[in-house]
Amino acid sequence: MSLLDQEEIRLGNLVLSRQSRELRSAGHKIALEPRVYELLLQMLSSPNYLVSRDQLIDSVWQGRVVSDSAINRAISQLRKCLAELDPEMEYIETLPKLGYRLKVVPEADYPTPSTASAKWPFFLLAAVAAIMIIWWQNGVNTLPVSERLTIHNKTVQPISGEDGIEFDLSLSLDGKIILFHKPDANGRIQLWLHRGAQRYMLSRGETDHLDAKLSPDGKQMVFVQQDDSCKVMLADIAQNQMTASPLFDCHPDNALRFVWMPDSKGFYYRSRQDKTQPFAIYAYRLDTRIGRQLTLPVSISNGLGDFAMTPTHEGEQLVVATYQSQQKTVLTTYRTEDMSVLGQNEMTLGVKDIQWHQATNSLIVSNGPYLYQWYNNEVSPLFYAGQPIQSFAVSGQQLVYSDSLQRTSIWQMHLSNASLEQRITSSKLDLQPRLSHDGSHMAFISTRQGKHQIWLQTGLSEAKVLADLPAGFTRLSWQADDSALLYSYQGGIYQVQVKDGTTTQLLSEQAQAYVVNPGPDGALLYSSIKSGDWQLWLWHPDSGHRQLTEQGGYSGWIWQGQLFYSKYHQAGLWQKDLKSGNETLLIDDFAVTNWLNWQLMDGNIIYHRPGVGLFDFNPHTQEDRLLLTQSADFVHQYSFSGDQLVFVQADTAQGDIYRLTLASP
Repeated sequence: MSLLDQEEIRLGNLVLSRQSRELRSAGHKIALEPRVYELLLQMLSSPNYLVSRDQLIDSVWQGRVVSDSAINRAISQLRKCLAELDPEMEYIETLPKLGYRLKVVPEADYPTPSTASAKWPFFLLAAVAAIMIIWWQNGVNTLPVSERLTIHNKTVQPISGEDGIEFDLSLSLDGKIILFHKPDANGRIQLWLHRGAQRYMLSRGETDHLDAKLSPDGKQMVFVQQDDSCKVMLADIAQNQMTASPLFDCHPDNALRFVWMPDSKGFYYRSRQDKTQPFAIYAYRLDTRIGRQLTLPVSISNGLGDFAMTPTHEGEQLVVATYQSQQKTVLTTYRTEDMSVLGQNEMTLGVKDIQWHQATNSLIVSNGPYLYQWYNNEVSPLFYAGQPIQSFAVSGQQLVYSDSLQRTSIWQMHLSNASLEQRITSSKLDLQPRLSHDGSHMAFISTRQGKHQIWLQTGLSEAKVLADLPAGFTRLSWQADDSALLYSYQGGIYQVQVKDGTTTQLLSEQAQAYVVNPGPDGALLYSSIKSGDWQLWLWHPDSGHRQLTEQGGYSGWIWQGQLFYSKYHQAGLWQKDLKSGNETLLIDDFAVTNWLNWQLMDGNIIYHRPGVGLFDFNPHTQEDRLLLTQSADFVHQYSFSGDQLVFVQADTAQGDIYRLTLASP
């Protein structure tokens, strides 16, 4: 019986009653408030009884935007209850930058916290301990009862440690061969084998070799060869060398990812038509050289569609992961023979990749720096890597993974004299610089404190934290009067006051908003799919919501009665007169990726041409002016105000490969 299955749990000199939600000592008892009770349960159910603030937000507050003071207050209330019943003992300790840990070990058959080494901090294994999954009964549950996994001896074996990044790895069925990618001296992505204690470079030349996957028997691999063209290639591997031949053409926007069938006679892959379309899953058989589409995701979405898959039960079934939101993934189990749906699960967790673990009939999933195990319709934390897990592979009881450490900095250029200087730097990610309209402030997103936060810099003074952000991707925009910053989260629109960091919700999740910018006279201009496709809407506190586009709209700005906007599914920038309704195509090669950063400054359009640089377009003269030539380390995130242009540059990424051995507790 697990700890949380017991009616009463002993904590030092105290007893927690699950039925009455009471803490009691020898002669006294206290009824816990619901939030405080949930907080204590979260600590009890977490490995090593350690929880971070982000995990508390996800589980206790269900992912809602909450202030630090709300979390501090709940922790303080729990401490007060514990101290009132047992003043001689300290039950909760604060671990800087990590979270809160329960110091008293409950009396139950539950793993006792152990001390981890400084290099491999397993005590950081803190995530949502049991994220419940809603089971939609659709026929029978095709995933039988499974066992919980642990890491054998809590040991991590480094496989590499060279300068640079090694990424996108795969593993042979016997666990003896690792295939991975690594940039060469010229920046081209090459393929490498790790066999035993030796490494072998498989590819060379002036082309990139991408998205490679090793077959289960270790004798073949499929990969994308990309230069001026894009081709899916099949390579035979013999004596640590490869001989490749083309299978079919592709496009870089397809963003292919492969997974081999267990018999090594074919593979599954995901693909999309372009960056505006969601992924679908395909199958390709090597004996017939024929591919076929297996899934058909909904096309009206800003999501990834069917982005990951893994065969299960020796290839008889296929589990497909479908993006729902940054905190929600749907797992659909198909019978591979006819692709009939056997079952469907909704997971309250964002997922990057999934792998099947045959011995325990369970899934292993990755999310940020965490690996989780999905077993018995629950998700349980398995491992914390310390850095984001870029890729992982499972074979038997062997699990290998590659991590990724990327650092970015923010640079500033004065357009009058083209002078360039570094403005913001740290050991983590500094992203999305946003200059206020008057140029006196710059807001940006940083991960330097282990979570996504809004930071604010006034002039060139030292930047300071303004507010925490919810987990997942967030886009910032200044209010028209520079008093606050705007962002959307799960369809709602939020505002962060610059003076004190106070966060308030302006529009509920029913708006289904995504890209939000300030509108005229205190209004908000936002994109939404509530009408069936992405359109632009205007909201004013006095007049409510009004739809502005009918033929598509995803990001926009309003200036002097004119709406300038881009679309989600189509390249181009349009201008619409809001009185007459007349529309004009201004820039036909305006990339759809511009939705994140493009600006309207005094009627001129600041935008990015991929591979070229940043431009200033004048709608009246139809002239383009190059502001900044794109460098190799340029990141497509920038902001412009007056004479100032700020943008993001990336440092060389670092990442290594490690091996874990899985075990049952």
